[in-house]
Amino acid sequence: MLELREQVRALLQEAATSIIMPRFRNLHADEVATKTSATDLVTIADREAEIFLTERLSRLIDAPVVGEEACSDHPALRSQAGAECAWTIDPIDGTNNFVKGRERFCTMVALVAHGVPTHSWIYQPLTHCLYYAKQGEGAVVIDDATESQTALVAHPTANDVDVMIGSGNTLGVQEPRKSIIADKLRGLSGRRFPGSAGIQAVRIASGDEDYMMHGNCTPWDHAPIDLLCREAGAHAAMIDTGDAFHAAGAGPFMVAASQDLWHDMAETIWR
Repeated sequence: MLELREQVRALLQEAATSIIMPRFRNLHADEVATKTSATDLVTIADREAEIFLTERLSRLIDAPVVGEEACSDHPALRSQAGAECAWTIDPIDGTNNFVKGRERFCTMVALVAHGVPTHSWIYQPLTHCLYYAKQGEGAVVIDDATESQTALVAHPTANDVDVMIGSGNTLGVQEPRKSIIADKLRGLSGRRFPGSAGIQAVRIASGDEDYMMHGNCTPWDHAPIDLLCREAGAHAAMIDTGDAFHAAGAGPFMVAASQDLWHDMAETIWR
């Protein structure tokens, strides 16, 4: 499996070098479009990187590929995330940041078995760092320049929920619960969002942030996030049930730096 880790890492590096970074701070107006709303953006780099990765990941392991942009065009594809084996791809997580020339974006890939994440890759093109996890074997960050590998260890930054660092959203939550939760979230002084769930996940896994709450989960966002954070020692689960994440599922999902913090945040914000 070390070979698989390095093969996918090489693909992520190539996608970053040949497709993503040449467009960073160099996009033309006709290379940016909207999907479900004015703030839900997609670029030519998203689409080309996903096509590149889809073709090559399929050669490594012949399995369905559930990509964000492909599912946007063909929503039924999302159900394949629960297959015996499947890939998930988020070609650029933090597309709004990418379009605005901000540095907080990454590329995420996961391998899942019957909906359970078994391998996670989160690659940051600007820092040339790969955050990787394998089920049952922990999480690490690998620096391209030095080839150094450092274990990731999640831990809370504080003891008070009000000042814990993290973010939450209520996408997909129905009223009146949506407004109640949103008001509670706005009252948290440590709340901040970097504009990329993947970037926030690596901060939680590195011990720099505390939590991430999302009103609805997707295979391409949350399969890599779930595994990376859990293997670093954080707790991740579906908020309403406490069940483990499943790539073919949906609903409110949360990661927290510890199991105790997870339950505290759930009780404070979502109950």
